[in-house]
Amino acid sequence: MDGKLNLFVKLFIVILLISLGSLPDSCLGKQAPLIRVKVYNSLPSLNVVGEDVQRYLYPKHSKKTFKGTKRIKFNCQGLFLTSQKKRKPILLAHLSSPSGFLDLGREKFKGNLMIATNPNGESCDVIHQVDLETYLPPLLSKEMHGSWPLEALKAQAVAARTYAAHKIKTQEVSKTKGHEVYYDLENSEKHQVSGSFADATKKTVLAQKETSGEVLVSKTDNALHPIFFHAESAGRTLLPEEVWDHTIQDYYSVAMPYLESSIKWQSQIPLSKIREFFNWYLNKGKDLNFEKFVNNSIITVTPDKITNHVFRIYLDDQVFIIRKPLLRKYFGRNFFESSSFVVFFKNRFLVVEGQGSGHGVGMSQIGAKRLAEKGYTYKQILSYYYPGFRLKKMY
Repeated sequence: MDGKLNLFVKLFIVILLISLGSLPDSCLGKQAPLIRVKVYNSLPSLNVVGEDVQRYLYPKHSKKTFKGTKRIKFNCQGLFLTSQKKRKPILLAHLSSPSGFLDLGREKFKGNLMIATNPNGESCDVIHQVDLETYLPPLLSKEMHGSWPLEALKAQAVAARTYAAHKIKTQEVSKTKGHEVYYDLENSEKHQVSGSFADATKKTVLAQKETSGEVLVSKTDNALHPIFFHAESAGRTLLPEEVWDHTIQDYYSVAMPYLESSIKWQSQIPLSKIREFFNWYLNKGKDLNFEKFVNNSIITVTPDKITNHVFRIYLDDQVFIIRKPLLRKYFGRNFFESSSFVVFFKNRFLVVEGQGSGHGVGMSQIGAKRLAEKGYTYKQILSYYYPGFRLKKMY
């Protein structure tokens, strides 16, 4: 009798807490949100194969189910008149399968696929819609490696989940585009490389399950913020304002653990390309003493250090302070593998010698692997790279 009474009391307390809005989120049975990932861009045509595929065509508002194995073809060319190109994307179709799998090319996707027009016309984008937890195991194999230490994979799972959750919550992509888009982020180095179902391993599934629902929130305002990560730091991680044009609260620069960067690279940029860079730079509305770059200017660079995030370059007797990430932005990753490098002129070339890989902000993935191999838990790894953030169970 006492046991039944205690159970009744517990149920009463739960109901009371729910009515007062005081029950912790983890007790409310929240589910992982759906995320929409653009997995293919600008396809002229595509074929999707699945079992008992359900197809919904948005322009016609029609739904149809195909029994057995079905190949559905889309021809995306000729969808717009020339005058209609570069317009807002239009959602064309939504495909799903009771078996849970849809094949597109050589990749297998668990969840739904959405087909939308590309804003430039004459092609389609493919968007993978899936719950956030199912999205993560393949991603861990792509962003790290499926065989890496479990604690490193768990740290990556939390970081990637937080980044994705922030994109979903803020609808940041639509705001950046200036109009509604049908995806939250891209399957690319621009956002996160997510892979497809076959990329998941036992370890990556375990890393996702053992961190399910966990995200990082700011210690200052208890809110989601973009959580960045990169391949390998060069000596220290960089602050967002050193790489981009904005500050994100609670980020700190931390030293690379144990070993100097193992990734070293060199590029050589001809003087003609440097002149093009300065023509571009001078036309960006900078407050300069002259409007046009003089082709016969003498260019020199002051001695540089890899820890500097700016360098000084002289055009004749005028000095300019250039943010290093600006060179990476202009010339691309083929010339600049990271934001950590030194520059100097030699034989009419700008020689660039760098270390590390990626933008350098947030967690170093190779650094996380090293820490895990030293016995760090994923919570300790996250605390090391994100000391201004704390773990929170989102669902």
